[in-house]
Amino acid sequence: MLELKKESKAVRKMERNYLTLRRNVIYTTFEDVEDAEWFWSAQEIEKFDQLWRINMKLERIAEEMRRSKSSVALLGLDRMMQGKVPARDWIIW
Repeated sequence: MLELKKESKAVRKMERNYLTLRRNVIYTTFEDVEDAEWFWSAQEIEKFDQLWRINMKLERIAEEMRRSKSSVALLGLDRMMQGKVPARDWIIW
C-alpha cells in the first residue's frame, strides 16, 4: 500500500512538471510521408553537406544520393536547424 502511494505521488509530480499542456489529440508530424527515410550514414551526411554548400538543388541532391526528395528536404531542414549547413533563401518561408 505504501509503495502504491509513492508511485501515485511520483506520477502526479511528473504530470505537474511535464504535462503542463494537456492535449486531447496528438498530431504526429510527417507520419504520412511514406517515402521519407530517416537514417543517414556519416558518409552520406558529409556528401549531403558538400552538395548543399555548392547550392545544388534539392531535386538534384536527391538524384545524386538516390534518396527521395522528401528525405533530402527533411535532412536539409534538420541540418539547417542544427547550424551544420547555411540556411537557404526559400520562397516558402
